[in-house]
Amino acid sequence: MVAGPDAGVALGALLHDIGKLTLPGTLLTKPGQLAPSERALLRSHVERGLSLATGLEFLPDAALQGIRDHHERWDGHGYPAGRVAGEISVAGRIIALCDVYDALTSARPYKAAWTAQEALAKISAGAGRHFDPVLTPVFVSLLQHQNPQPECRAPR
Repeated sequence: MVAGPDAGVALGALLHDIGKLTLPGTLLTKPGQLAPSERALLRSHVERGLSLATGLEFLPDAALQGIRDHHERWDGHGYPAGRVAGEISVAGRIIALCDVYDALTSARPYKAAWTAQEALAKISAGAGRHFDPVLTPVFVSLLQHQNPQPECRAPR
């Protein structure tokens, strides 16, 4: 069991995409570009996940906030609510950084995996637009100094 002051963020990170369990597998593995209706369905995983996670009474509020906010963007152009800057929970801001790093450095049916350095450069460029401008350089620095090939993902 995850315990301690960071338990909410850790549990939110582990469960942030739980709503994808309710979506068709063909949508999640589609090799080509998504149609607008498919993109809308994919985006619904946030609300679906929050609905599922809310039923887990043991989850701290930070976990639920992270699930809710992990696709919000610092500039307000994220989803599902279009939260901006400080309206986004700290858990959501942290999980967004890890989620994007994992997505970029993982092979997908529609793209090859990026190197850690390519991913960190892309994340750095998104500071103040996509990501929290204070947390982003801390995240990048931690991964760069932790390991020559940093990892920020759950074991598969």
